[in-house]
Amino acid sequence: MSENHEPKSPRGAGAPRLTPEHRESILCALKEVHERVHVAYPEQASPKLSQGWVDRRRLLLVDLALHLCEEVVKGETLGARELAEKVHSVLFVAKDLAPGHALEKAAEQVLEALGEGEPGLVVD
Repeated sequence: MSENHEPKSPRGAGAPRLTPEHRESILCALKEVHERVHVAYPEQASPKLSQGWVDRRRLLLVDLALHLCEEVVKGETLGARELAEKVHSVLFVAKDLAPGHALEKAAEQVLEALGEGEPGLVVD
């Protein structure tokens, strides 16, 4: 039995995996969800660790994750620096919702890795 769990492409070998139509469809869906998150975001601040604070952090995390998704899907090439910065933001906020799991350290390591990477690197 094969270890390969990737679904077989019905479009044939060599066909692009993400068509412009699919890309646009995904971006539209992300935009719709993004708008829903902004509508749901509480306007008033809440005391730290209260349910209101947790809800705000959750929605902020969703918002940042959506920005990350948009960055990944929006173009033919992927800006490595922009991607890493968005991953850092997601991890930095996630640390509040998962204390004790070294997510802040992971976020800082993502930023440190930016200094090690090739400036202007684009992944295609």
